Formats: sequence, C-alpha cells, structure tokens
Amino acid sequence: MNIASTIGRIAAVLATVSALTALVGVAQAGTSKPPSMSKAEYRALTLRGEALNQKYGLGQQALPQGMTAAEYRALMLRSEALNQKYGLGKQKGAALTSQPTNSTQGFPWGAVGIGAAVMFGLALLASGFFVRRRLLATLRGLTPYRTS
Repeated sequence: MNIASTIGRIAAVLATVSALTALVGVAQAGTSKPPSMSKAEYRALTLRGEALNQKYGLGQQALPQGMTAAEYRALMLRSEALNQKYGLGKQKGAALTSQPTNSTQGFPWGAVGIGAAVMFGLALLASGFFVRRRLLATLRGLTPYRTS
C-alpha cells in the first residue's frame, strides 16, 4: 500500500468523523426544550411567555406607515369581505377583534446550524480531495497544475 492512498483514506475518515460530530452537535442544539425541564414546566413557561407577549403587545405587526389603527382595521375588514366574496384565502368572520398570537419561536437557528454543518463537511471533503490530488501529483513527480 502506498503512502498516497493511506493519507487519502485517513483524510476521508477524518472528514467523515468531523462532519458527523458537527451534525450530532447541531441536532442536540436544535431541540427547543431544555433537557432538565419536564413537559409541564416547559408548557407553563410557554404559556407564560405567550401571556406576556399578549399583555405587552409583542409579536404583533406594526401598522403600515401613515395609517391609523382605524384605517388599518377598515382596510383589513374590506380585504376579508372581498376574500369571502370571491372565495379567496381562509374563510374567517368579518370582525377583527385581536391579532392572533405568534406561535413561532423566532429565527430558526437549528436550520442555520444544520446548513453550517453541511457546508463545513463539504469544505472538509473538498479540501481532502484537493490535498490528495496535490499529494499524488507530488509523489509521482508531477506538478499538480499545468502551466502551459
């Protein structure tokens, strides 16, 4: 077995282990509930957060610039009536009493972490191929790139 194939195999194994380690870390960090918290405690925390958001008006969309609350409400009622008339969108009642609470948890950092781990793995894989190509060319006594 020659040195180039051994080094190539070692680089491939290291790239695979690094990518799997990064993916496992991202998967563990992507869970929303802390591991030390029970389901009841987590549910109570979520309900408390939603109640505070509703009390202080967080998570609601701001009014469009130059529009009062009454104008915005009139626009929303007109839009819902037109949607209902022409069968578009969800069929909701015409009265707009309050804004629904936002059930999302904010920016999806788990997806960002997964994307970063995948890109890191691809970079490791590409650099392994690059190093292997240069090493094979050097061992054969060739230059890795043609200059002519």
